[in-house]
Amino acid sequence: MLESFRQLRSASRGFKISIVEGALTVFGSSLIGPMVTPLLIRLGADAGVIGLYTALVSATTPLMQILAALILDRFREHRLFIMTFFAGVSRALWFGVLLTTIGVWGDLWTVIALLCLSNAVGVLASLAWTDIMADLVKAEERGRLFAVRNTLLGLINLASLTFAKAIYDQLMYPQGYTIAIAFGASLMLAAAPLLYFYGDQVKPKGIGLGLKGVTSAFKDSQVFKDSFSLAFWNFAVSMVGGVWNYHMYAAYGADESWFTTLNLVAGLMGTIANPPWGSFYDRFGPRATFVLSGLGIVAVPILFPFLPNLAGQAALQTYSTFMWSGFNLAAFNYALSYGSEARHLYIAVYNTFPSLFSALGTLVGVQVYNKATVWVFFISGLGRVFALAVLYRVSSSRGLAYEELKVFSNLYPIFLATRVLAVYAYAEFILALKLLYAALLAVLVLSALTGLFIVLRVIAL
Repeated sequence: MLESFRQLRSASRGFKISIVEGALTVFGSSLIGPMVTPLLIRLGADAGVIGLYTALVSATTPLMQILAALILDRFREHRLFIMTFFAGVSRALWFGVLLTTIGVWGDLWTVIALLCLSNAVGVLASLAWTDIMADLVKAEERGRLFAVRNTLLGLINLASLTFAKAIYDQLMYPQGYTIAIAFGASLMLAAAPLLYFYGDQVKPKGIGLGLKGVTSAFKDSQVFKDSFSLAFWNFAVSMVGGVWNYHMYAAYGADESWFTTLNLVAGLMGTIANPPWGSFYDRFGPRATFVLSGLGIVAVPILFPFLPNLAGQAALQTYSTFMWSGFNLAAFNYALSYGSEARHLYIAVYNTFPSLFSALGTLVGVQVYNKATVWVFFISGLGRVFALAVLYRVSSSRGLAYEELKVFSNLYPIFLATRVLAVYAYAEFILALKLLYAALLAVLVLSALTGLFIVLRVIAL
C-alpha cells in the first residue's frame, strides 16, 4: 500500500485533480444516492414500481451509451467539455427531486422521471470520463493507482455516510431527505467545474464512426463476447436488484436507520478492501480477480433470506462489499484495456448488453418475487454460478496478462533459442499457480462465510 502511495506522487496532475473532484462528488452523492429506494418507498412505491424504475434506468443506459459514443467520436477532442457540461446537468436535476420532497412540485413519478433523466445525461459524462481517465494513468499502474484513489474516496465516503446517518436518524421524512438532498446536490454541482481541470494533453480525434462504425463495433468478436459474458452475470445479479431493499423494508421492518447503517458498513469495508484487491489484480490480472470475487458473490443472495435482523444483514453487507470491490475493480480495468483509438466506442458497446440484461433481469426478478418471494434470491445465486463460468471462460480468451508479458521480456535472453516453447511452458505454469492460489483463497473465504453464518444463526436462536 505504501508503494502505491509513492506511485501517486508521480501520477499525472489530472489524476490528482480527479481525486479532489471525486472527494467532493462522493461526499455529496453519498448523502443522497444510497437513499433513493427508501425515498421512493416513502413516496408510495411498491416492489413493482421500484423494479420498474430500476429496469428503466438499465434499459435507457444502452441507448445513451451508443448516443454518447457517437457524440464523443464527433467531438472527441472536446471530450473534456462534454464530460464537464453533462455532469453538471445531471447533478443539477437533483434540485428537481428536492422540490418534490419539500412539497413544492411533483410526486413519485416526477422523481422517477428526474432520476432516469439524470442517469441518461450522466451516461454522456461517464463515457467521456472513462475515456479521459484511461489516458491519465499508465496501463501497468492502473490496478494500484485506482485502488489508492478508491481508498481515499472511500474514506470520504465513510465521513459522508456517517453524516448522512446522523441526518436520517435524527430527522424524519421529509425533513431529513430535504436537508441531505439540498446539501448533497449543491456539493456535487459545485464540484463539476473541477472536471475541466483534469486537462487533456492527448485530445484524440474521432475515427468517423457513424452508424456503420457502431455496427462494425458490434461485430468485433472480442468486444461482443466480453459484453455478453458480463450480460449473463448482470441478469443473474439484477434479479434481486429491484427487490432487495424492498424485502428488507416489507419483511424485516427496515427503516432509515437500517439503510444508513448498512451503507456505512459498506463504505467502511469498501475502503479496507480496495488496496488488497488492487495489488491482487496487478499481480494476477482480471481472470483470477473475476473468479475469486465472483465465487464469493454467488453466496450472497442465498444467505440473504436467512438473516432477518440488522446484525445479520450488516455481517452479510461486510462480506458482500469486500467481494464486490474486487469484482468491480476487475470489470472497470477490463473495459480500459481496449485500444485507445476506438476505446470510447468499444466501452459503449461493452456496456450495452449488460445494461439491457440488467433491465430484463430486474423485471423477471420482480415477477418471481411477487409469485414466490424468497425463491428469487436462490435462483439469482444459482444463475451467478453459470454466469461466472461464462465470464471466466471469455476473460481467459483474452490471452496472457501484461504482467506475464513483462516477465517474458525480462527472461528473454534465457529462452531466446527456444522462445516459443519457453513462453508456452511458462504461461501454463503461471496459470496453474494462479488457479491453485485462487482455489485456496476461495476455500478459505467460503469456509469463513459458513462459520460466520453458523454463528449468526446460533445468536439469532
